[in-house]
Amino acid sequence: MSVPKLVVSQQKLDQLAEDLKKLEINTVIHMGGGSVPAFQRQGYLEKLGHSRMKWFRRFFVLRDSFLLSYNLQKSDFTVEPRAAVHLGNAVIQLLDHPERQFCFLITTMQKDRFLFAAENEDERRAWVKDLEEAKLVTHANMIKLSVENKCLAEEKGAAAVAIDNSTSALSIFSNPEYIQSTPITGGAEGWLRTTGFNADEQSKSAFKLGKAKSSLTKCYFILRDSHLLMFHGGDILTKPRGAMYLIGTAVTAEEEITEEKSYYFTVKSQECGDEIGLVASTAKVRSRWMQALKIGSRVSHPDYKLLMKEHELLAAVTMTPRAAPPQKPNAPSEKIDAPPPPLLTEEFDIQGQQLDPGTRQAFDDSGNPILRGPDGQLVNVSGEVVTPTVPRYGLEGEQLDAFNRPLPPGAVPMFTAAGVPIGVGPDGAHYLPDGTIVLQHDPHFDASGNQLSQETVDASNAVATNVSVAIRVRAKLKGDNAQGEAVDVLGRTFRGVEAGGKLINADGQEVPMASARLVDNASGKLVQYTEPKKESNETHSLLIKVENEGEEEHELGSVEINETTNLKDVRERVTSDLKADFPDFVFLFNGVSMLKHEEANKLAINCLPEIVIRGKELKAMEPPKSKFNKKLSELQQYQDKKRREEEEFAEVMARVRQGKFLKSAN
Repeated sequence: MSVPKLVVSQQKLDQLAEDLKKLEINTVIHMGGGSVPAFQRQGYLEKLGHSRMKWFRRFFVLRDSFLLSYNLQKSDFTVEPRAAVHLGNAVIQLLDHPERQFCFLITTMQKDRFLFAAENEDERRAWVKDLEEAKLVTHANMIKLSVENKCLAEEKGAAAVAIDNSTSALSIFSNPEYIQSTPITGGAEGWLRTTGFNADEQSKSAFKLGKAKSSLTKCYFILRDSHLLMFHGGDILTKPRGAMYLIGTAVTAEEEITEEKSYYFTVKSQECGDEIGLVASTAKVRSRWMQALKIGSRVSHPDYKLLMKEHELLAAVTMTPRAAPPQKPNAPSEKIDAPPPPLLTEEFDIQGQQLDPGTRQAFDDSGNPILRGPDGQLVNVSGEVVTPTVPRYGLEGEQLDAFNRPLPPGAVPMFTAAGVPIGVGPDGAHYLPDGTIVLQHDPHFDASGNQLSQETVDASNAVATNVSVAIRVRAKLKGDNAQGEAVDVLGRTFRGVEAGGKLINADGQEVPMASARLVDNASGKLVQYTEPKKESNETHSLLIKVENEGEEEHELGSVEINETTNLKDVRERVTSDLKADFPDFVFLFNGVSMLKHEEANKLAINCLPEIVIRGKELKAMEPPKSKFNKKLSELQQYQDKKRREEEEFAEVMARVRQGKFLKSAN
């Protein structure tokens, strides 16, 4: 059976094209008589110092995914911030402080923590709202959102309409070749020689004439999202020597004036006049940096909002309508007008494990998380097994099926008469967890054992489109050259393989090999699974290099690989040799740092003849003093206690309203 297809009329496609054309992007605002790059928020906040435990008043600017601080109010585009905090994947919490009201805590992906205080509750609420949105404006999310938008359009034959009429960066970030050659974090990093930001005219003239190459400063640059950060060796990651905002910049390769080959290029803001001259070591490195800088200028808050608006339009003609939270467990819910949220909003569960395509982190009817145990079984916070018939909900209260996937309007969790869960596969067919097919006209039952009407059973079929799109998005993000993933008929990843050809599914159950499917990364479709071919005897030597501040790339050694070796395997083989000098090394693929979970999907053979690592160029933020950590722990404990008391009070009041504390009138 094929995935249910929604018939999209030509009239609807024409309307979609018109709606896409109407979307606009605004990257500039007007203030002080001139134009400056747009930002989400700026203003004064107090920040608690890590060492002296004193409060300091600083001026902050929130631009895209960065929060930058200054001693005094300066123009929002200054290249000399006191600190630059990257908000990607940050956690933001409200905290009460005995000395300051209206506090909030930011914990970055690197586990750095910063405590701030606003002037009043309205200011705090406004900052936190904008910070929560800012942490989504990353290269990774621009890629995910663009690929999802493209897959949504392809699902219903509207791909040409979406690409031709898009006013966003959709075509850039959904380009298969770009995805294949660039880790999802994007950007670039490495050593470059430079004149520094906004150099004087004499230095710039010498730079252009090629007279000052030997006197240029060699700095470590990191291009993260829409900001170019400059460091000296050994600097702290949150304290760059300079930071340039890339929105509205022009990147230009300077012509060769002297006979000496010099790979100069400049980055100049068209709006505020900020400028920097850079020199790469080779033409290839210069080309890579120039491309990355141009793409970085589109990792912006306005571009992100534009992609989100396009997602709403595309989802309206493609995705299953959202269902409102049910009035009671296992009751069909009504349709609501809000569009389905992008898949990128929930990629990992609260245990940090990647969710299967189309699934959500589940909670019980009391709001407690349902966790995945070591053996694959779902358990509650007390460690007790959660049976498939137990009602479960997503973070926003939407009802989930027994496989933790949001239910469309009119659908309920489905089971056999014996209580075995039935799920809808990405192909539109109905399956048991072991891969057994269940005909749609066969009896289906709810969690209480009542037989479902055919209308309710048919309503569940819309799950197929959501899961199919989610699988295709994940496959396209991996790229054609990545290893295909083995999944079950519901699109869920297997936990492992046992002797005798038995596979272990997501729930820890043994299922036959015949139930396995393989995700074709090129199309995102499921094909019949075939066992991986044996490793080839042909091996290659992959060089491991590091680029130092005072010299060119230095060879650390080599490792033997074959056609199935991935970078995760390479890390395991070289960690013991590198841990003394490079305990926290990062692979740089085409000059871009890779996240560890990406390494398993990147074949080492695609990196030949060499791969570079980042070693000791920069330091993480120095660990806060014990007093700072102790204070934060006390604040969090107080906050948790306050929340528990509020929940207990609300529970008591609910019981009072139900009359459970009232005496009988008899």
